[in-house]
Amino acid sequence: MLIIGAGGHATELLQSMEPLAAATNLFFYDDVTPDLPALLFGRFPVLRSEAEARVLFARDNTFALGLGGTTIRWKIAQRFQALGGQLVSVIAESASISPYDVVLGPGLNVMQNALISSSTQIGEGTLVNAAASVHHNTELGRYCVVSPGARVLGRCQVEDFCLIGANATILADIRVGHNSTIGAGAVVTRHVAPNSVVVGVPARPIGVGHKA
Repeated sequence: MLIIGAGGHATELLQSMEPLAAATNLFFYDDVTPDLPALLFGRFPVLRSEAEARVLFARDNTFALGLGGTTIRWKIAQRFQALGGQLVSVIAESASISPYDVVLGPGLNVMQNALISSSTQIGEGTLVNAAASVHHNTELGRYCVVSPGARVLGRCQVEDFCLIGANATILADIRVGHNSTIGAGAVVTRHVAPNSVVVGVPARPIGVGHKA
């Protein structure tokens, strides 16, 4: 398997894969960071070019997203699928995912101690970070990021490319429009228009969202 990224979130993703990493031919990819070692943690090869990725994909074409951000995750997924890769999910053993009426898209990262409750849907490429929770009858769109400790309560709808900051809370029955950002620690008590940035308690709009 190839993990796209070789620092930051990628190293946390590696931690969530143990003991799988010990039994897998695991590689990392980073063509932008200078002075990376040839072996991450002295053990895992770091590929530096698309040509190297193509060679690996001829043997094993699975790859996972090891970087944060919404749009960048989508762009990277598109890039490596075009090289012949198959996008797969990484789900930590300590994550709690209900067996009842849960639909998980491909390419997810579900990190340590995350909760995904019953009757939920998580879209392709979404990251549910450590200790985040997604509660019953909620739908998360494609390539969203739910930051550590964030909570999305019941019957919410979060559209594609949304970023929910660390320890933010979206109260029940809220709709968050496409490409919106919820600031860290915010408490969202009413619907959020597409392309918005909201912060505070209760959350209020302060500007236009990140570019998707």
